[in-house]
Amino acid sequence: MSNYNFFIIFIITLACYFLSLFLVKIKKINLIQHRRFWNLILLISFLASCLLGLFLAFSIDNQLSLGWYLPLIWYHVEFGIVMALVSIFHFIWHIPYYKSYFFKSKVSSETK
Repeated sequence: MSNYNFFIIFIITLACYFLSLFLVKIKKINLIQHRRFWNLILLISFLASCLLGLFLAFSIDNQLSLGWYLPLIWYHVEFGIVMALVSIFHFIWHIPYYKSYFFKSKVSSETK
């Protein structure tokens, strides 16, 4: 379990994303279902990576035996890769929201 499967995870995640986007385009699912699904994947990958990371940090801080939790590091990284990729999709969906923090809209400046 020493190798991380970055490219395999990247390709599978990207393929699944584009498949779900294709299903939206052909109206088999709607955009809300598409986003809900990917938000759920983001939540699951975050919880798995976060909880494993906290558990591993606790184990290392308390100098517990390395042997039994080394496989957990592998799972922590694998879930982290999925989380990072899906969070890129999530960020792209919310670019208009993030822009509102940095750029004033014309409507609000005209009403002053």
